[in-house]
Amino acid sequence: MNSDQIVTRRLVLRRLERGPADALARGDFSGMVLANGWPTDETAMFAHRAAADPEALTWLVEHQGSVIGECGIKYGPGADGAVEIGYGLGGPWRSRGYGTEAIRGLLEWLGGPAAYRRVIAEVHEGNVPSRRLLERLGFSVDVLAPPYVWYARVLR
Repeated sequence: MNSDQIVTRRLVLRRLERGPADALARGDFSGMVLANGWPTDETAMFAHRAAADPEALTWLVEHQGSVIGECGIKYGPGADGAVEIGYGLGGPWRSRGYGTEAIRGLLEWLGGPAAYRRVIAEVHEGNVPSRRLLERLGFSVDVLAPPYVWYARVLR
């Protein structure tokens, strides 16, 4: 598995490089096939982060050639090897297993040869589907800080 592409059973996660990320942050979606419901309100935030920080790795989530969402790490690893992930799918693609599949693929990549040892994720306490996704993938509650819940999972 390389860093440019992560392939799962139904999805291809394509790395969003700095130039395309900058274009996407400006609302330029040329060259992309957009699925119904994507981009979301959070897409620009992912794109801005990927354009500004070379350690903020972002992948576009594609299903049958159309972009349905994005996922990645928000910044480079801390001194303890921890990274924070973020993810989002267009509304019509939620609750169909695509988010779980995408994050499972991302976790497999993070558990590879890179120095990542721990993965964390911040979720709004009312976002039950996202909380269940993380729990399915072996995350457990690390910190309760209403209105947010921090989840963590050890990779190594």
